[in-house]
Amino acid sequence: MGPAATILLQQKLLAAVPARDDSDHVPLIIDMNPQVPSRIAHLIEGHGPDPAPVLATMARRLQAAGACALAMPCNTAHHYAPAITGAVTIPFLDMI
Repeated sequence: MGPAATILLQQKLLAAVPARDDSDHVPLIIDMNPQVPSRIAHLIEGHGPDPAPVLATMARRLQAAGACALAMPCNTAHHYAPAITGAVTIPFLDMI
C-alpha cells in the first residue's frame, strides 16, 4: 500500500500528541508494505491475487509485535477488514 499514506498518518498522529519531549509520543509499530497485491485490480477490475491473506498476515505480525490496535490509511483496503479482524484479537480502527 502507498508509503505516502502511511507517512501522512504517522505525521498526523505525531502532530496530534502534545509532546514536549520524544518520550511523550505514542509508541507506534508500522508495517509499511507496498508489496500488498493491488486492491484496485482485485476488487474493482476483477483480476489479480486477493490481498486479504497478506493483510491478515500483516495484522498478525503487528499483534505479535505488541500492537494494541490497528489502523490502516488505505480506503480500498478497508474492504478487506473482515479478513483483518478475523486474524487478530485487537481492535481494528475502521475508517469507513
